[in-house]
Amino acid sequence: MSLTFHIKTFFLSAVIGSITMLNAEVETHPFDIESGVVIYEISGGAQITPETNLSIKGHAKLRFKEWGEVKLEEESGVVLTTGAIKHKQYVKRFEKQTKETVITADYENEQLLERKKVSSDNNTQDETDCLVKKGQESVAGILCDVWEGPGVKKCIYKNIVLKLESHVLDVLYARVATKAVFDINTSDEACKVPDYPVQEFALFKDEIKTKNAYKAENFCKVLKDATYDINEQNASYGTNNIEDEERKKFINKITQDIYERQKELLPELLHSLKETRACLQTGDDPFSANQCIENFSRMKTKLGTEEKDYIILWDDKRKNTLLDKIEDDLIDLQSRIPCVNRAKNITDLSSCMK
Repeated sequence: MSLTFHIKTFFLSAVIGSITMLNAEVETHPFDIESGVVIYEISGGAQITPETNLSIKGHAKLRFKEWGEVKLEEESGVVLTTGAIKHKQYVKRFEKQTKETVITADYENEQLLERKKVSSDNNTQDETDCLVKKGQESVAGILCDVWEGPGVKKCIYKNIVLKLESHVLDVLYARVATKAVFDINTSDEACKVPDYPVQEFALFKDEIKTKNAYKAENFCKVLKDATYDINEQNASYGTNNIEDEERKKFINKITQDIYERQKELLPELLHSLKETRACLQTGDDPFSANQCIENFSRMKTKLGTEEKDYIILWDDKRKNTLLDKIEDDLIDLQSRIPCVNRAKNITDLSSCMK
């Protein structure tokens, strides 16, 4: 064989080898660690209107294997508003991702929603995008890199966010790891989903996403997503450089589900007050009086007001005192209902109830 042939063969082999190596380098995974479990604490809050405050408290868990190609995220906690709007709602979220599918739990209807992944599902997200490295910090006993940007601070270990803090338009949100264990044997049992029937969506259309976007179980995710939207509008960390109208828009977005529930519950509360008043007028003993206020007490619990309403002693004086209080509450709420009906968002609603 000629020297020219050997040279061509050599270069061809080198090119093929380079292409093979290049393809191998391109392959990436969501995380730079094979498996693990991370436990988080969630906290946050804001003065959402001059009359109403909001707080968030809960826990989260991340479980993953196969370098994050299979991962489960769970969140649970309480969203509470106090002041003009009284609202208390327990939140719970479950999502499992694989290379091909996304499964979310619909706890209200006890079913799983499964869909094929679409291009917008980015399982290899660059958590440092648009952020600047600021040093290192220890979180849950693990040294991680601190990255900061407008309104956001993250501490990241092998592309796993161990700490997320956002402070945007005076709304605080924190998700901080309290325990992290990596390179563990993760069985299929550990990555199982709730025992609900599966509803498959061949095409998961945008309107389905929008319909469920602001539900309570997704509240923390909505808050995080909304934070990133605001970041693109140059909100600065720890300060508020955006006009009041932008803040109102942000607040109304993250509290959409609270607003919708209040619009349903407040007329129901008025109806319950009327029924309770009529029932108590004929109640002559503690047993019947407690039956009268049972539904009313449940309504107040839904609205985040926990009071000890149980009646032990019952006489004409106590009966008239309670009836007077209910009458005052009824008249007050009835005068607000037209404003409640006109309210278009949480800002309007809070003004109605102040």
